[in-house]
Amino acid sequence: GWQEDTLKSADVLVYLVGGYTEQRTMATERLVRESLRVNPKVLHVTVNPVEEDIPVLTPGLASLKSKRIKDCEEMVKQNYENFKCLRLEAYKLDESVEAICQAIEGK
Repeated sequence: GWQEDTLKSADVLVYLVGGYTEQRTMATERLVRESLRVNPKVLHVTVNPVEEDIPVLTPGLASLKSKRIKDCEEMVKQNYENFKCLRLEAYKLDESVEAICQAIEGK
């Protein structure tokens, strides 16, 4: 399946999960579960907005959306030693790309 095709030879798994619904949590659960099974040494990099940008990006239910983000970050932290959880400012693409690249390069 996709796990063997994509995860087996991966060095890095970057979580660019869209949306703030329960789907975000389910996607993270699946990525964590499958990468534990197929490639437990892969670097996990989660990418989420800073707290104050959550209501700007997606109005309504900010506390619930924030909880989902934190739950996903905790899931990664609890299952892996090799991870970076990034919180980035919205609408700052160049800075976000640089932060992701630095996380991957280990800086």
